[in-house]
Amino acid sequence: MYEGKRTVSFFYKNGDGTIAFRYSAPRVRPEKVADVRRRAIEEANKLNGELPATNNTTWLIDKYFEWQENMSPLDERRKSAATLKENKRERNWLDKFFGEMAPAAIRPMHIYEYLDGRARLGAPAKANKEISLLSRALEYGRRIGQLETNPCADLDYNPTRPRTTVVAQANIDFALKIARQRGGQFLVMGLCAKAAYHAVGRPDEMRKLVRSAITDAGVEIPIGKRKAGHAQRFKLAEWNDPLRAAIDEALSLQKTSSIYVFASARGGAYNRNTWSNNWRKLMAYCEKTAAQSNTPFQRFTLADMRPTSVTKRMDEGDERITDATGHTDMRTVNKVYDRRRVKRFKATD
Repeated sequence: MYEGKRTVSFFYKNGDGTIAFRYSAPRVRPEKVADVRRRAIEEANKLNGELPATNNTTWLIDKYFEWQENMSPLDERRKSAATLKENKRERNWLDKFFGEMAPAAIRPMHIYEYLDGRARLGAPAKANKEISLLSRALEYGRRIGQLETNPCADLDYNPTRPRTTVVAQANIDFALKIARQRGGQFLVMGLCAKAAYHAVGRPDEMRKLVRSAITDAGVEIPIGKRKAGHAQRFKLAEWNDPLRAAIDEALSLQKTSSIYVFASARGGAYNRNTWSNNWRKLMAYCEKTAAQSNTPFQRFTLADMRPTSVTKRMDEGDERITDATGHTDMRTVNKVYDRRRVKRFKATD
């Protein structure tokens, strides 16, 4: 590899000093650099006879997903369907960078190059998840004899800044007000966010909340994250007036009855991408209206509702917060969801 001021080049020099090939790309286009780098690796491996026709990294990731999907539902190693669906989206970036490489040819320097490149493109946290997927695929490769060591071991992943947003109640109310003005699916989404705040719900839990979860005592929410083979656990969000009102209004909006409480226009559950696209539009409407009326407003997401609710409850001294979050201990609550900037305590007597 040669790095000039403007161009990065990859070339292969034969034993007699001649150049077998050279691929170049502008330094300011990291995705183009990654493309030519992959082409160069593929050509070099072919010249050296090191790349089997099928057993490249794309092939191995395919085999990893096949292994996962054929695994017994009771196997503790099996991932949930939702996790595998997300992993299949994450693999697209891995295929672009590592796809043509032989798994055994991947070195830590290649992985750091990937992490750095994705960070420059503004996705450091996503890159960490993608490399985590690559690590699991490579570990499966060790299992079936494709490589001896996993190059992902003991890496320094991209540093990420955890979210610290605590949404002001005025922002939640303002967003619901604008959602009500816009109507339709925007109002459904605003009501979902409000219900998520009161029920301390994860985004997936609330987007996929079903009518059968509504009981006389409250809303019975399946706790989303569990290990394969473990029985489904539930948490019961007992009714208060705001939660009851949000649920009832969402159901009253349905022109055709759906099994989902916060159903899309077609009656199904919102997927993550559709929700995100529509939510960004709602937040843009909120910002525009707030600017026109000189009203303070800060964007937030459905994922901010849960930590905002947890933070308020902990500030009020809730001693059974894990009942609301569904966690078995306080470790994740303290690390992820408690966003208090000031922690209060009584002075020592």
